[in-house]
Amino acid sequence: MSVLLAGLLLVGCSQTSSPAPSQAAQAPAAQAPPPPMTSMQPSQPGAAGGQYEEPPVVNVADLLPATPLSGQGYTVLPQAPTNGAMGQYTIVADPSVFHDDAGTYYVESLDMLKIRLSEIPAIAQLDSMSNSSVFAKSLVTSAVRPVGAAANMVMHPMDTVTGLPSGVGDLFGRVSMGAGEIASSATNSFGSEKAAGQAGNATLTALGYDQVRRQLAHELHVDPYSSDPILTKKLNHVAWVMFSARMTVSAAMMAVPGSMIITAVTVTNDLVYQTPRADLIILVQKKLKSFGLSQEEIVAFTTNTAIPLSLQVDAVKNLEALGNIPGRRAAAVDIGNMMTEYQARFLVTSLHMLAQWGQQSSPITRIYAPGVLIAHDQNRNTILPAPVDYLSWTPRIAGFATDPQLMAQHNRVLWITGKMTPLAHQQLTANGWNVHEGQ
Repeated sequence: MSVLLAGLLLVGCSQTSSPAPSQAAQAPAAQAPPPPMTSMQPSQPGAAGGQYEEPPVVNVADLLPATPLSGQGYTVLPQAPTNGAMGQYTIVADPSVFHDDAGTYYVESLDMLKIRLSEIPAIAQLDSMSNSSVFAKSLVTSAVRPVGAAANMVMHPMDTVTGLPSGVGDLFGRVSMGAGEIASSATNSFGSEKAAGQAGNATLTALGYDQVRRQLAHELHVDPYSSDPILTKKLNHVAWVMFSARMTVSAAMMAVPGSMIITAVTVTNDLVYQTPRADLIILVQKKLKSFGLSQEEIVAFTTNTAIPLSLQVDAVKNLEALGNIPGRRAAAVDIGNMMTEYQARFLVTSLHMLAQWGQQSSPITRIYAPGVLIAHDQNRNTILPAPVDYLSWTPRIAGFATDPQLMAQHNRVLWITGKMTPLAHQQLTANGWNVHEGQ
């Protein structure tokens, strides 16, 4: 079978309100809005396991019990349809914070929803900073370095994926336990734009702008390389004025009356904040070369805008943690071929889960990359890490779970980070899977 690699605020999301005034801030129509909310449908006859079920609508609060679903500038609709593996979440962005970018956004993974919600307080803080009197004075001082020039530094991660569905479910489209490499199912056309953007940043990095921007992102607890175009636009603007006016991050933060609670979500690590962008790119390139990737494969990985730079760093760190095992190169190539950030994050999180398994249970001895990642450990377990939101027994999932190549493997473990329907649990267990739920 062949892998189908086609698949707030945000990459792979669509906005239904009035468009933003600038292309850099505008969310694209990457797919149609989620289907209408429907209740759980009765299971249907099916070849695999005897019956299938309609993916249910779930309460978002049940999946994110400790996360507020509304706050300054946003509301998350309380229910979300699922598609067999992932949820489809709706964020309503309020004009009080988002202004011309206000509207309805769709996010198609729980991990991405957490990230986007963590970015909203930062967007509000940046908006308040832009309107402060101290910032207004700095804006005048910075006139010798026009703020408009910052537009040249804005990446457009949305443009290259417009029209593509998220496609996380499609990663379950085939099973291949052979040794063959994974080839891209589409031409990678991401390179020219991102390479140009990186080259254009070289002078600004030398002048110190990059450091100011990273420090500001760190203070706001957000990823400096986030694919969120709204956050990117505001972060670029404020950092540029601060840099131009020689304004420190601490002074800029103190310019806003009162304090705001920034939602803490682990979206990156200290290395990303402390290391210049160019050095991070070189780090990723060197790691990929050590894994055995060709120069062409390294370029495809590092210039793929579906993989933010911070996620690239996480990917190579997790691959390194697994050690020099068979299949590591194929996994790196597979990630480099992903078409959307949803897919890339799914695989990088899967790598992290395997590294965690190796440290806490039994070392991983081999990894396969047939779309999703499958691994063997020293105890002869077959581990399938699946950072899904809500698994249900659909024809695609049933076909994958009962594939003869997988069924032939001993001690099969399915480890999901989210939840699953009772039918999915019943059928997986009946087909010999040892199911682990939760982190």
